[in-house]
Amino acid sequence: MKDNFARQYIHITGIVQGVGFRPFVYQLALQHALVGWVINDSEGVKIDAQGRTENLEQFIIELQQQAPPLSRIDQMTVMPLSLWLNAEKPTLFSIEKSQHCDSTTVCVSPDQGLCNACKQDIMNPTSRYYRYPFTNCTHCGPRYSITRALPYDRVATSMASFALCHDCQQAYENPLDRRYHAQPISCAVCGPWTRFIDYRDNAVSDTELMQQAAINQLAKRLQAGAVVAIKGLGGFHLVCDGTNPDAVALLRHIKHRQQKPLAVMVADIASAQQLVIGDAIEWQALDAQARPIVLMHKYQTIYGTSSGVSVAANVAPNVPYLGVMLPYTPLHYLLFTALADINATAVLVMTSANVSGMPIATDIEQIKHQFGGVIDSVLDHNRPIVHACDDSVVHYAGGKVRTLRMARGYAPYSHFGHKAETITLALGAQQKSTIALALPQQWVLSPYIGDLNNLDTEQRYQQAVTELQELYQVTAPQLVCDKHAGYSSSIYANKLISESKVSLNLLQVQHHHAHILAVMAEFNLTKPVIGFTFDGTGQGDDDTVWGGEVLLASCQDYQRIGYLRPFRLLGGEKAIKEPARLLFSMLLECYCLDDIKAMRLNAFSSWNDSYFNNLYRLWQRGSRSPYTSSMGRFIDAWACLLGLIDKVNYEGQCGLLLEQAAKQDLCHIPLSFQITDSGIFDWQPLFAHVLPLVGEINDEQHQIWINSLAHSVFMAIAKMIVTIAKQHPHHAVVLGGGVFQNRVLVDQIYHQFSVLSQPLYCGEKLPSNDGAIAAGQLWYALHHPLDSTITP
Repeated sequence: MKDNFARQYIHITGIVQGVGFRPFVYQLALQHALVGWVINDSEGVKIDAQGRTENLEQFIIELQQQAPPLSRIDQMTVMPLSLWLNAEKPTLFSIEKSQHCDSTTVCVSPDQGLCNACKQDIMNPTSRYYRYPFTNCTHCGPRYSITRALPYDRVATSMASFALCHDCQQAYENPLDRRYHAQPISCAVCGPWTRFIDYRDNAVSDTELMQQAAINQLAKRLQAGAVVAIKGLGGFHLVCDGTNPDAVALLRHIKHRQQKPLAVMVADIASAQQLVIGDAIEWQALDAQARPIVLMHKYQTIYGTSSGVSVAANVAPNVPYLGVMLPYTPLHYLLFTALADINATAVLVMTSANVSGMPIATDIEQIKHQFGGVIDSVLDHNRPIVHACDDSVVHYAGGKVRTLRMARGYAPYSHFGHKAETITLALGAQQKSTIALALPQQWVLSPYIGDLNNLDTEQRYQQAVTELQELYQVTAPQLVCDKHAGYSSSIYANKLISESKVSLNLLQVQHHHAHILAVMAEFNLTKPVIGFTFDGTGQGDDDTVWGGEVLLASCQDYQRIGYLRPFRLLGGEKAIKEPARLLFSMLLECYCLDDIKAMRLNAFSSWNDSYFNNLYRLWQRGSRSPYTSSMGRFIDAWACLLGLIDKVNYEGQCGLLLEQAAKQDLCHIPLSFQITDSGIFDWQPLFAHVLPLVGEINDEQHQIWINSLAHSVFMAIAKMIVTIAKQHPHHAVVLGGGVFQNRVLVDQIYHQFSVLSQPLYCGEKLPSNDGAIAAGQLWYALHHPLDSTITP
């Protein structure tokens, strides 16, 4: 009879805490008539189960196939055990109390959007969660943003001060209830609660409006054209009617964000389909529980006409995409219900509540400080936000959904499988800062923090460094940062070392090498690769500004085997804001001053002789005008040549404007870089091909010419990458850096590589931009003790 029975010990690691894994195991064990136990500790989920052999085998299969939606199984180990004797054999299957082990093995779950079951609860008048704006269960709701310490238990979250009512306590303790051990469980009886704060007429008043009444009042203000603030999972949003251009203009004025595109939230997929179009994979990303902002093609961009619902033109001006997201909290759903009840427009601009460049506000005092008296009202709530977390942003390029900003729903990003010999803290870069931590069994990348260009963001960044280590109860003895000594992150690394009472080891990684390493980290690549790292600026090893580099890179080292022909950043930072300076600098590398003046390019139409001559002298002296090999700056200059931009208002604007033009291309102009024997890819042939045509283009041909040149330059870059990659056929190809956020360029590269057998990697879960630099730094540190050589 014993031959028909078996006993197995199962150890599961990954995202298995706070996601309903134990009750899932419990219910599955009951279905298969197993006895034993399941326990959850900081080493993962452990199961000891006995029953009929066929039942146990099916149980193990379904553990992986039917795992809870928010879980992620990284590794599952199964070991046979001796059968229990009758005297010690359990009579049932039980959930044992969690035990505390090493917190460094725990995986923190990102916050997730409302599940369908909870959505039904808040819409059901017979449910005790009816219209309750903080409804959640083990399959949804806040996680990282409320977690103070590990392991993830209610007492270690910002819900600790809310005592459970009788009904919530019963649900919390019932393993058959989907709210079993849901740490943020709550209801209208035990809280949290919303409140409405009125800022009109500069008279702040805390009204007594609570829950649905507060939401209804906010809906009326939005309908009237007001700009309001709403507290969400990881911070506040500034919100207004997205169809009202005056309201959008007011929001832009309040936020100090003149032209950079804003995102909108709509009630459902049907509403989104009236604004944007996309492939099936884009709609899947939009509807996924992570609920990111998805950049999709504007309906009008593709069809040339409106679908009937028109977003105000100043929401996302002069770009082909609109950022769209769906509701992800009960409060959002109830707000859209309230808007529908008063027949109000249900397209809401929803952007981070911060003055441009500042960190997102997470409490009412920050809102009062930044926006008191300039916004209409606030929908606040009393569940504290422990960790700030912006909305994630993704788009579809090269046949994959790729992350542009990794935050709510995606972060913290954890990766198991590589053991760290030394706990290491990676401090990231200056822009789009994130931090990363290498632990004995996993490495973790934080959510997006922001650009370290002001004191407030630096303070938020330093707070994140402290909190990440406190969360895992470690103090890293090793730090790794960018080689650029002027980065705030690098300065902070040295400050930590100088203030530490113990000796700390510091590693430094060149910025563009870190871009390649970040992609290698995501895809677990350890062999040398041929890496193309194209971005705006980064300190090079030769005292120039890099940004268009080809690196033969290993986990420890690299050789620079190619780069874009350098040109001067005329006036330094001014050239980044005024791309005509870039264009002028590039032309001076090829033509004399009088010839450039004689070209009469529109980019220089406002320049007089004095201005030309002053900039020429600046170029000759090289004062405050370092040489750069930046592909990002080349793209800026090309956009300026085509007359698409005069002054840069936000990062990446030139690339977006080129994308807008390229998507309307009607004909192809054969442009090519010249690749020299020393690996320099020279842009002069592109100008030599185009500049003679400038005077021959009539008004009727002008837009066609611009569109064609926009598309053709991306094709030329892609062709150049393929040409160089073919020279190293035994190496995988890696693309890293912010330039590879350009959808037209990435599509072209993947199209041209489709006929090659050479593996091609570009960031998917991790962004191509500086938001992944910390992961690249960590990958370097994880392999630092190893010997490594690079062979061409």
